[in-house]
Amino acid sequence: MLRVSLALALLALCGSAAATTYTQTYSTIQPATYTVSLGFNISGTVAPDPTPCTAFNTATSTCLPQVSVPDKDSVIITYSGPVTEGNTISIMTCFSNSSSMDRAWRKANAIIGNDKQCNVEKPMVKGLPTGEGTYTWTPGPNTPQSSYSIQVLEVVAGSNPTTYAAMGRSTGFFQIIPIDSRPSWLLGVVGGMCAVGPITLAGFFVWEKMLKKEA
Repeated sequence: MLRVSLALALLALCGSAAATTYTQTYSTIQPATYTVSLGFNISGTVAPDPTPCTAFNTATSTCLPQVSVPDKDSVIITYSGPVTEGNTISIMTCFSNSSSMDRAWRKANAIIGNDKQCNVEKPMVKGLPTGEGTYTWTPGPNTPQSSYSIQVLEVVAGSNPTTYAAMGRSTGFFQIIPIDSRPSWLLGVVGGMCAVGPITLAGFFVWEKMLKKEA
């Protein structure tokens, strides 16, 4: 009986957590009052104000700044907007349309809290001061290989569900070059096992049949 009660309580808790409904749309905080500019520290060289790449061929992406995770490159994000006492700034990545295509988990939504294209629920940083600021983001090994822009949202203090007072988005895109965290020796072992495995399995079946005949 105790287990049933605990299970029902857990279901009720999950249901209440999933019941959060967001209604605020981007149109309520437009036009954007924050400007967002990007710099790039690539292979130790800082480009403070690179020319943004606003149109690109997804097959080549030759005009995109290439931010390499293995080389520990970073994106320098500078934002500027009105100072609002008590409110804070959250910064998040936004997938480009080409990197979101046919991926429901990256679907854009006019309702801010439901916008998966801009990772609103998982900002890279939050709690920054309003007004002017700079944040340096170094992508980690789990950052997907995609093309991105950067979005800034001003969070209203104490709001629940979270509401926003202002926004801004960078111009153009940059691309993340990921790291393959699997060591080369492991890839070699796996490849060898994949090659030898079917042969070993076939040999086992032949050996088993021979034993049955002898019996």
